[in-house]
Amino acid sequence: MSATTTPGRRSLHLGSLFAAAVIVGVAVWFAARAFAAGSCPDQDVLRVATSCRALVGSLAIRVGAVAGAAVVVMDLTSAGLRRTAESLDEERRAAFRERWSRSDGHIATSDD
Repeated sequence: MSATTTPGRRSLHLGSLFAAAVIVGVAVWFAARAFAAGSCPDQDVLRVATSCRALVGSLAIRVGAVAGAAVVVMDLTSAGLRRTAESLDEERRAAFRERWSRSDGHIATSDD
């Protein structure tokens, strides 16, 4: 998103970013639960309220949430770096134009 991005386009970007984060989070949640549930024994040794499958499910939800948050953080970092690069490039171009216009005038007056 640049400074000239319209509010409608910005909300579309945020909506798609949110959707991507949710999709990644849910996919990681299901994958983590599917892979880790196989390591749980068929019968828990201790009959307690927190069984292996409940713990795996709880951890899978947390891992999915962290993965979704990572998508958001990486996108925001990317957008910030792009804006920084664009502003540095614009500053560099402005400084070059200023030096060029000064040197052009200086060459014309020093030419004998």
